[in-house]
Amino acid sequence: MDNYYYQPPNWNQPPGYDPQGSENTSAMRNMYYIEKARLERKQIRKAGNAIGLAMTAYVLVQLAASLVLSIDGLYEKYLSSPIFQASFNTIAVELCALVIPFGIMALINKKNYESDLIPAEKLPFGRACLWVGFGMLCCIGADYVVGILVTIFDSFGYTLTQPETADPNTLFACIMSVVSTAIVPALCEEFSLRCCSLGLVKKYGKGFGVFCVSLVFGLLHGNVIQLVFATLVGLILGFVTVKTNSIVPAVLIHAFNNGMAVAGDVFVYAFGESANEYSTYAMFAFWFIVGVLCAAILALKGQFKKDIKSINYEPYQNSALKKAATFFFVPGMIIPFLFLVFETLMSVES
Repeated sequence: MDNYYYQPPNWNQPPGYDPQGSENTSAMRNMYYIEKARLERKQIRKAGNAIGLAMTAYVLVQLAASLVLSIDGLYEKYLSSPIFQASFNTIAVELCALVIPFGIMALINKKNYESDLIPAEKLPFGRACLWVGFGMLCCIGADYVVGILVTIFDSFGYTLTQPETADPNTLFACIMSVVSTAIVPALCEEFSLRCCSLGLVKKYGKGFGVFCVSLVFGLLHGNVIQLVFATLVGLILGFVTVKTNSIVPAVLIHAFNNGMAVAGDVFVYAFGESANEYSTYAMFAFWFIVGVLCAAILALKGQFKKDIKSINYEPYQNSALKKAATFFFVPGMIIPFLFLVFETLMSVES
């Protein structure tokens, strides 16, 4: 609103004070806030187009990767070789499809970031552990929601599918599975979504930014199971990131959550088939107990309280729904959004 013909009045002045010395102050004030809301929507549309173009690049790289795998015998090797699968996913998906497009998007829009691209506020070790424990508790909750969803679809005769990974059959394959499933995605996806994307839109409302980026995060996974799970987990990762102003807890939550999925395969390789079930129960029980304790401590410390003082209510301000509609219904976002929705629906089998 720099250089606009009306500047907002000083509300600390005595009642009846007219900062413009004009009878039209009220009307001019309304015009100011209407124009401010319009300019905010314009900026949100630019952000939606920017992130949408990064999503388009993600889709195109994924299609190119699929074409590469269509070469004779290569797809069969991808399905049967855990080392090849882990390497391919790391390079094609995490680096080429995510980090590079979203990194370029952030570089082009660097002037639109109000804070550092990578939130890196130093957290006391204990506080970081509390947020990680709370985040893992929420991940367990999201997993149960997905389980209920799968049961509901099954009851109607539909099966929710998701890509399968090759089971590691050597020690090196186990290491590669951990790296490609837990470590690399935690770093690459948090950089792309919670740094590049959330950092671009959170200035228009933290809740709005967390919701939009979480939905994008879910859609990028391309199937209903991970759409629901990743969206719910994305809400938690975004919430923790804006609460702590640090990407570290989100990266650790992401890594530990993905690590639980691959740990079962590693235990099967090391100790046999029966170890998978026991290890899964043990990990869920551990994180549930730890998570409840961490959530209780955070609540007692008042970490979940909303800072009412920081909320700035203005006339004619855009609602969260209007902001979300403005973000998603732009040319750059609509095409990749619809494609990913279609791809997600195709994962449902009857």
